[in-house]
Amino acid sequence: MSNLFYIYLASGVFFLLIEMLTATFYGLSVGVACFVLALYVYITGDVTMTVIQGLILVTVSAVFAYFLPKWLTPHTKTLKSGLDAHIGQSFRLERVSSDWKAKIDGVDYLIDDDSETSDFAVGKKVRLDSHSS
Repeated sequence: MSNLFYIYLASGVFFLLIEMLTATFYGLSVGVACFVLALYVYITGDVTMTVIQGLILVTVSAVFAYFLPKWLTPHTKTLKSGLDAHIGQSFRLERVSSDWKAKIDGVDYLIDDDSETSDFAVGKKVRLDSHSS
């Protein structure tokens, strides 16, 4: 076996270690490409680097860099948080001096002056349609 096989094998292990530290899937894709190259060198018996090996490295690492995040990340729905989770729900109005507020999850949110109407009354329910920060 040539030293090139061991160089590619060691490079694959090195990039796997980098992947463990960064968790970006790019180190993993280059590591997989290095292992494919080590297998290629083992089968062909090459003792020097060739252009074909460079093409294999670039192609395999690019393909895995594109597809690994799609294959390995779970397909979960994004959960709404904060006020976004309460859009469409109704809350009771409260009056604080000249301001109107609604209590949502124990937090008092002031109602913008543009949203106030003449129908506002203490204890009346209003629906949260949207919010701005």
